[in-house]
Amino acid sequence: MGLLSGQLWRTAGAALCVLLIASEAAAGICLEVDVTFAGRDPSPVTVQSMQSEASAIWQRYGVQLQWPPSRHDVQCLRVHGTFDVLVEYQASPVENASGSSVLGSTHLAPAAIDRARIFVDYDETEHLLESLSASRLIPLVGHPDIGPADIGRALGRVLAHEIGHVLLDAPRHQPWGLMRRSFAPDDLAARQRWSYTLSKKEVERLASRERDLNER
Repeated sequence: MGLLSGQLWRTAGAALCVLLIASEAAAGICLEVDVTFAGRDPSPVTVQSMQSEASAIWQRYGVQLQWPPSRHDVQCLRVHGTFDVLVEYQASPVENASGSSVLGSTHLAPAAIDRARIFVDYDETEHLLESLSASRLIPLVGHPDIGPADIGRALGRVLAHEIGHVLLDAPRHQPWGLMRRSFAPDDLAARQRWSYTLSKKEVERLASRERDLNER
């Protein structure tokens, strides 16, 4: 499954959707996520921001992301799945039918989640952020230029989306929320994360997946 770049039209329906999202669920799932940056070493600030953002998005639903370098800080009683994430500094070779670039991609794992592979396109994500003008960035991030923490936050949101495809065993996208088809530049950059949520049905699916994973 892939996450496309694109503009997200904000309408009254979107606001209503956010108001109707399910309350936080205690799914009790732990996932180990191993990230490799191919091409060159990333800024430590970018890595930390990416990990913090992906963790925060899933934590509200009871899903804990465990990052191998910090195993001494975060200990799960049981790891329910593992991911191998590749972040590349080159244009993604994957495009949709209209020619839009893909920010990330993965393959579903309906059974055990064992070294599930995720691809995240660093350059395409950064390019999308850089399409925002300085006057637009100031209210979104508080400064006129894109910094390492901003890139990391955007990468974390792309990563959280792809994890969602695997964890929820969801091949299709949703109209709104974390699992929507495309992320607008504004939403990738903004410090707030109100638009990165799960629907009531997705929360129910998460609870079902927790039962399945605990039975394996």
